Amino acid sequence: MNVPLVFLLLLVSVSASISAMELETVLAGVPAAAVETLKTDGEAYRLDRNHSGIMLLPDTPMAHDIRQRINSLEPDVFTEALYLIPYPQGKNSIDLEFYNLTRQVSAISEVVYMSARKNAIVPLFDNVYAINDMKKKRRIDDPLVSSIPSSDTVLMHMKETNLGRAHYQVDYLYDGENLGFFLENLTPLRAFIKVVDRENMQINMIFMPVEEGFLVYGSCGVKLSNANTVFKMMDPYSGFYKRQYAMVTWIYNTMHGTQRSPAIGKALEF
Repeated sequence: MNVPLVFLLLLVSVSASISAMELETVLAGVPAAAVETLKTDGEAYRLDRNHSGIMLLPDTPMAHDIRQRINSLEPDVFTEALYLIPYPQGKNSIDLEFYNLTRQVSAISEVVYMSARKNAIVPLFDNVYAINDMKKKRRIDDPLVSSIPSSDTVLMHMKETNLGRAHYQVDYLYDGENLGFFLENLTPLRAFIKVVDRENMQINMIFMPVEEGFLVYGSCGVKLSNANTVFKMMDPYSGFYKRQYAMVTWIYNTMHGTQRSPAIGKALEF
């Protein structure tokens, strides 16, 4: 994806006042090619077709949580990415407004993605709402808060374009600086067959304020059901990455009032 002019101008304006080591310190251990792509394009992602495991995870206090979640899942399909989202005017940290943006469950119906089958940008989710619990599954208002808790959980119902109706859990972690967002399916995901059993798909994100803006690490891990059939139906690597990218693009557009396209660019080749 081409970087908006405003992002390029932002990089130019801050380059004289910050040390390159600041971002590089956060990205210690991340391959240099990924860091350079991130600086140039504002994003860098990889599809882990060779099962190399985690490679792009920044040096952050929440890295342990990410590794633990991914390792416990032992995914068949794994993708990960880094993004730099410029700060909106007047913001340079995780504040209550930004935190509540991630809790506007009903607004997730606005998320769109690039459909390879239709060769068009289409809605990814429909009929999205928060629920009270997994027994009664009663619809409730968006669970907005008046202060940021250190940890919290939100349950939701979503109908996904290709994988049907399901319920999900989102766990939030906030350490006073960084925000972790961890989504997991609580019920199976199906096309005409079961694609993913319950608790076998996770999308993990960490939002980290740095001088350049919000540095975002995102990963998607999936343990497939009926894997042989699924691989004949679709490319699950690009398919599940598109879902993660659609959510990040939605957050970007909501923050900046823009209409960036969720058409993905070229993946890193390692």
